[in-house]
Amino acid sequence: MALTELLLASVNSKVAAYEHIALTEKHIAHAEAAFEARLRELYEQIILARRRMFGASTESAGQFHLFDEAEVLAATTTEAQDVVPLPALTMTQQPARGKRSPLPPELERLEIVHDVPEAERRCACGTPMVVINRVVSEQLDIIPMQVRVLQHIRLVYGCAESCHAPVTAALPPQPLPKSNASPGLLAMLLTTKYVDGLPLARFEKVLARHFVPVPRQTLARWVIGAGSALAAPVHADE
Repeated sequence: MALTELLLASVNSKVAAYEHIALTEKHIAHAEAAFEARLRELYEQIILARRRMFGASTESAGQFHLFDEAEVLAATTTEAQDVVPLPALTMTQQPARGKRSPLPPELERLEIVHDVPEAERRCACGTPMVVINRVVSEQLDIIPMQVRVLQHIRLVYGCAESCHAPVTAALPPQPLPKSNASPGLLAMLLTTKYVDGLPLARFEKVLARHFVPVPRQTLARWVIGAGSALAAPVHADE
């Protein structure tokens, strides 16, 4: 009996040792992954610092790593690109001293009417008042980015007598058929990246605020795929 207990204790000890080794290896793997992520982050920071110090070079963006490219491009931008430039006023449009500049007339106007309470629309003489003027003041407003899901519903038609195979409506051509990014999303992604100079890491945070976790690696693949789709007609004409 003592020998059996001794053998059982030895087996349990070895099992515990193996479990400890497996747990240790798991911790080591996590530590290595965290170290590599931190190393990549420091490497990107060094590249950004060098770009800010020495300015843009003539090297092509393709010579940089996929995850460095967005930050390298954004390093040459300024905060001024985050503001939509308003058309300059002409001499005849100069506002009076002490007054604000008028907002661009081409912007869409949404009228919000503020009416006088009905109880106050009667003159002291007893006569009902009528509208004789409108005092208009304007505020610059913006509609925040809206994230939505487009559901493509393809109707399927079948023969009532089951004589032939069903017919399914075709899906419209997509820029990236193997992804779930809409053309509108790809257009905004390219615009914010190349026109506004917004790094993919920041756009990733923008989507996260709307509860849509899209890794910057996926955004990078979408950028490359959309660029290839745009370049395809150009190459076809060559």
